[in-house]
Amino acid sequence: MRRQCRATNAAATRHQRLPPPYDGTRPYPLVLAFHGSGVTGEMMRAYTGLDGPADSLGFIVADPNGARDWDLEGPKDMTFTLNLIDRLAARLLLDRDRVYATGFSRGGSLTMRLACVETQQFAAVGIVASTMSADLAASCRPRSRIPTALEVGTVDLLVPIGGDSAAGRVSADSPIRLFAHRNGCDVTSVTVTYEPDSLADDRRVRREQFDGCGTDGETLLYVVEGGNHAWYRGDVDTGLLLGGMFLRHRR
Repeated sequence: MRRQCRATNAAATRHQRLPPPYDGTRPYPLVLAFHGSGVTGEMMRAYTGLDGPADSLGFIVADPNGARDWDLEGPKDMTFTLNLIDRLAARLLLDRDRVYATGFSRGGSLTMRLACVETQQFAAVGIVASTMSADLAASCRPRSRIPTALEVGTVDLLVPIGGDSAAGRVSADSPIRLFAHRNGCDVTSVTVTYEPDSLADDRRVRREQFDGCGTDGETLLYVVEGGNHAWYRGDVDTGLLLGGMFLRHRR
């Protein structure tokens, strides 16, 4: 079931997907999914296929639209996001202890900023095909632990896994270690496994889980070996990986 609502500041329609069991009698988790540069929330919805994981795992997913693009420096989209959560909570029965954020590319950068600045609003975050600006890496001070997953591709030319000094972006290793440290993990120790993958292609998803984090500080790096600038669906489904991780956590 898909409905629409409006929230202040980005002046565009917000679409949200209600899982089939939703009947307004019990609170449901909420996932905010922030689109990349130059596209819309509705395009993000079609691209990620998050409706499927939302239905199978049982969460509401909302796909907001940025006003031209997400503001990664000022307060505008911080305020917009908090207003959006309040507006959705006024219309739907939300579990406010299970609100999550994810984003692709520039939307992933917004998600990282939310994790740094509005940590207490979210139970966990997931970032896809994005790294952190050097300025945010220097200033990020999460107020509390926040379970975090970051997925990056090894051959992403738009957002290189090793960072881009000319664009002022750090490597993927920097933000995930920052969050791992805040989450109480041992940043020198990770457990490496590979996600099941039956497709005969050149891609594999390596899962690096930081050790020693405890149940409230899970920190994961998913490295798509041979992966480019993409949100993956199908045999290895980014939405299912993130959705499963999200629902393990509450504030």
